[in-house]
Amino acid sequence: MSSWGHRSFDDDIALDWLEDLHESEPIAFFRHCLDLTDQQELSFLACVGVVCTAEVIHAIVATPRLGMPVSAKEWCCNQRTIQHAAAALVPQAIASLDRVLQDSSEMWVRWTDLGETHFGTWHSEVDALRKLLALTRTTS
Repeated sequence: MSSWGHRSFDDDIALDWLEDLHESEPIAFFRHCLDLTDQQELSFLACVGVVCTAEVIHAIVATPRLGMPVSAKEWCCNQRTIQHAAAALVPQAIASLDRVLQDSSEMWVRWTDLGETHFGTWHSEVDALRKLLALTRTTS
């Protein structure tokens, strides 16, 4: 696994995702990453896309969480013009995170393979993000 920590951006693929975001139209990119309709079992790449998208959406509509790279925080602070469009994607981000947190996702399987402690920490991180997104939905 290309991960060195439990946080969303503690992964080589997640950092590549950030580069792709910077080269894309953000809302279209978010929609693409959250569209899981054609996937019964989520690949690791799809899971990373979902988690990173959820992190960035949360940072845009609320505040960045601990562990977000400085360049990503700065980018999010400059995206206030898309705040409403990003907020509209919160329900889809939550539903997509629910899929990542199922045992049919490759991310779940990879973290399970690392043992109970690592899995529990990872699961708590993703679940906390999910809960924070749900709070933004109720306060919007």
